[in-house]
Amino acid sequence: MKRMIAENYARIVDKKIFYLETVGSEGIPVVFVHGNFASSTWFEPSLEILPQRFKGYAIDLPSFGRSDRLEEISIDNYANYVIDFILEMEADGVVLVGHSLGGAVAQSVVTKRPDLIDRVVLVDPAPPDGLITPEEVYPYLEMYKGNRELLKKALMGVMPTRKEDDFLERLVDDALLMDERCFVENARALEKYDFSDELEKTEVPHLVIVGKLDQIISEEMARRFEKLVKNIEVRVLQECGHSVIVENTELFMEMFIDFTD
Repeated sequence: MKRMIAENYARIVDKKIFYLETVGSEGIPVVFVHGNFASSTWFEPSLEILPQRFKGYAIDLPSFGRSDRLEEISIDNYANYVIDFILEMEADGVVLVGHSLGGAVAQSVVTKRPDLIDRVVLVDPAPPDGLITPEEVYPYLEMYKGNRELLKKALMGVMPTRKEDDFLERLVDDALLMDERCFVENARALEKYDFSDELEKTEVPHLVIVGKLDQIISEEMARRFEKLVKNIEVRVLQECGHSVIVENTELFMEMFIDFTD
């Protein structure tokens, strides 16, 4: 039976932040952080089948979805709002899940406040030393602004094994809600960090998941974490692209449960 999900807003510092949460009993807190062109909606399927022993939260990062906009776009800025959200929810021993750009945000969170985080799950994450977007790609990023058809094609490309359906249309709708500055500035933000030194010091267990069909994050990029994080497992999925969370949510949840048992 699917879990019920509630929609809420929280006042985090100076911003109104939208989030989804599982309804019902308290449990081990799980905070899901979405990627670029995305929103909390990407984690609805995961929240619906999250075991009852967990309390799930999925936020719209500032400048995405239904959350307020950031003045300055950076990975660390996004991370600060995730940290403040965790504190606002009075969550402790959090399992932090980050997808794609959200994986970079999760790295920033765990290096800033390891005391709040029990485990980290990175799904097709931006690498620990940043992700460079070739300069020739930037004009194409500009073209995505307000262009539903192009955005839909882009999203289909990051979930190659998922069939086109109503849920995909919702994800496209949410992509259109992203602050237009983010189309370029998120790519720039992903170029400007390097958490390698901090990750070498972390004791927090990590699970890194990467799809073999991923056209953005390669297996080599995912395995860079193995050279840094002491307690780590890397899982390579032969039949998935960039987004197992929506391509095969049941498989993702199996790995999540195995890692958190």
